[in-house]
Amino acid sequence: MILKSIYIENFRNHKQRFFEFKDGINLVLGKNASGKTNLLEAIYFCICGKSFKARDVNLINFESDYFKLEASIFQNDFEYKVFCYVDRLSQKRIMINEKKVNKLSELIEKFKFVYFEPDSTELIKQDPKVRRRFLDMEVAKIYPHMIKTFQDYQKALMSRNAFLKSYDKKDIIDVYDVELSKLGYQIAKKREETIKKLSEATKQVWYEVFEDKSTIDLVYRPSIESSSQEEYYNQLKKQFEKDLNFGFTTKGVHRDDFDVLINQKSAKEYASEGQIKLACIAIYLASAKLFERSVLLLDDIFSELDDEKRKNVLGLCRDYQAIITSAEEKESLISAGLIKDDINLVQL
Repeated sequence: MILKSIYIENFRNHKQRFFEFKDGINLVLGKNASGKTNLLEAIYFCICGKSFKARDVNLINFESDYFKLEASIFQNDFEYKVFCYVDRLSQKRIMINEKKVNKLSELIEKFKFVYFEPDSTELIKQDPKVRRRFLDMEVAKIYPHMIKTFQDYQKALMSRNAFLKSYDKKDIIDVYDVELSKLGYQIAKKREETIKKLSEATKQVWYEVFEDKSTIDLVYRPSIESSSQEEYYNQLKKQFEKDLNFGFTTKGVHRDDFDVLINQKSAKEYASEGQIKLACIAIYLASAKLFERSVLLLDDIFSELDDEKRKNVLGLCRDYQAIITSAEEKESLISAGLIKDDINLVQL
């Protein structure tokens, strides 16, 4: 995937802007509050159909009634024209080559991307739900059909929880248990497959980019250990009395997590702040290796690294299309040896 250009109208602080990008590294320079992150958010919206941090209507420029985005994306020698429109009446329209997109999975299936922001370095320290959200996005990018499985699981979970709160007939809950077991087992298996791939890719980045000699591993931690749908069902059944007392489903893939181990010890518990930050960056960069061709959207990643590691990150980025933002002055980056002739500079 190569993002060739994007036109932005009334999106955040961008009234009317047109940006062109090249294959390889694109370095977006600008002072704080100049719109660097907003540019990445606009790109993200085009390839994902939503923002990574705000409701659609809140993306509209304060002085406007709508926003519009137009992106040109090349993939497998074919050009996709992506059009996005949202107004203050919450009307939303996304089109690819003038054909309406009905499901966001259509975008995720076509366009592969990695998005990194400074908050991403908190991945290891944050709540399990943050890691689940990250992992499920990786699963969805590899297996787009799983998006519906995630949605169906949430519906089944809500139905089971509602039943637990208004318990009436014990035999009825088996309907929910069967459905939850089927969907939960599917999700657990795909998460496990994905975390294994991501763990291997993270090791490559850890050793090659950060030149760290310690070991790093990603390990899936399911709340229900099972080797079959039947076993998952039986484990869920064992929780019934506890679930009834609490009024919600206490175990299942909605409670799963994954652990990051450095030298076989939990990074969250034993690693230094510096190691945790590098591990988080390594995980995000490694996710690009799971796909044949993805675009890297890296917001202010330089601020987390010293000059040598910055150079190594840029070396990895040369294998992809990367759009990297920085608040540093151009002269400072040149003196650090970070700006080469093959880097496309975009000044805000």
